[in-house]
Amino acid sequence: MMMNLLQTNLLSIRSDALQQDIPQQELHCYSLPFGALGFISHVLTYYTIACLWFGRKPLWPFKSISNSKFDLVLGFIGISLCIIMSIVTMIKCKNTWQLLVIAVWKLSMSLLNGLTALHVAILYLNRPEEERYLPIKSKQTAWWIVLYIPGMIAGMIGLMSLVVKVAARVPELLAITIAFYSVIGASLVVGILSMIIICYLGGGAPGKVAGTGFLVTVILFVVLSAFYSDWCLGIMLDNLIGTPSSDSSGFYWTYFVAKRLAMFSL
Repeated sequence: MMMNLLQTNLLSIRSDALQQDIPQQELHCYSLPFGALGFISHVLTYYTIACLWFGRKPLWPFKSISNSKFDLVLGFIGISLCIIMSIVTMIKCKNTWQLLVIAVWKLSMSLLNGLTALHVAILYLNRPEEERYLPIKSKQTAWWIVLYIPGMIAGMIGLMSLVVKVAARVPELLAITIAFYSVIGASLVVGILSMIIICYLGGGAPGKVAGTGFLVTVILFVVLSAFYSDWCLGIMLDNLIGTPSSDSSGFYWTYFVAKRLAMFSL
């Protein structure tokens, strides 16, 4: 009984803290995956992109991609649907700039996923006929991540604006925020300490060590920030699983499936 009362009070505090600045109905304008489902979606997206970078079939990574025309169609359909649905979410959230830029962030992730799939398919189509049985070298498609970075930065700014409003009054949100930045900070500290130790011992190349440490920190931030956003939104919207409301479930699952189409690259 006491536990139920405590949970109810915590939910009330969380909701009231956020509604001081943003009405609850505006928070629910966000219809893209978040929470556990958003986390799963991002894991699958990262996996798909990694497979495509190495020219591997996401559903069977032991084999190289070979059916570029089919992949081209899948990539086009997937990216088109994700763009349209992300824009619709932006329009719905136009009065809440934080959620709008988070939707921009998710759009940039969809673009990274879809454009990578399209690029790999085009690379395969442009190969000479006699080379099409060879593994495709598609690592150059990793440059599409440059398109993702600005959207991620904008989204993180919006997310942190929301987090700052309620973190002090929502222990779960504060805990996950501390954990996220602790991991990023630890990576940076390890890089700096490694550089100092190498300089002290007078061996190696401290500049390279520092550069590597910084790069690892940036990669961790880029990768983990998407997961962090999923759980933050789940906590703030009192929906850790991330299940959509009945009136937006069709929209939600269409987006979820559209983003998965690149996984079926053959």
